[in-house]
Amino acid sequence: MRLAAGIVIMLLCTAWGFRGSVTLRKRCALLRELRLLLEHFSIGISCTAPTLEELAGSGQGEFAELLREGLSETPDIRAAWSRAVDRLSEQSCCGKEEAALLAELGQSLGTCSAESEISLLKLYSARLDRLLEQAEEAAEKKGRLYRSGGVLAGLGAAVMLL
Repeated sequence: MRLAAGIVIMLLCTAWGFRGSVTLRKRCALLRELRLLLEHFSIGISCTAPTLEELAGSGQGEFAELLREGLSETPDIRAAWSRAVDRLSEQSCCGKEEAALLAELGQSLGTCSAESEISLLKLYSARLDRLLEQAEEAAEKKGRLYRSGGVLAGLGAAVMLL
């Protein structure tokens, strides 16, 4: 009985460590996705000068999907953008920095000429690139720490139980 409990505790601690590591990797994937979305917006604006609603409708990824859901609830793109940012920030893989950056971008998009919009998107893409670099470093270092810490905590707890 004690052996089974020790194994269960070890597995739970190990799973906790791997869960933390996976969350860090999901944040990196989200940042890459957001970076691609801004690049898509920039290309769209430079080629066809669509409205923000049209850009949102053609975007891909989790944030674009949340934005489309927001647009189905309200015709106001600013309110839909704000709702999408709020919903995205509720997810464990979304950091405060990217949520703040998206909220700030939502206030600025659609308020100036196409050339200024493209420059604005490049600025925010560069900021996302910095966040991505930091997130990748954290995923590398902290991810390893979470995994090994979870395994060690599980082993320690199992040994103490036995």
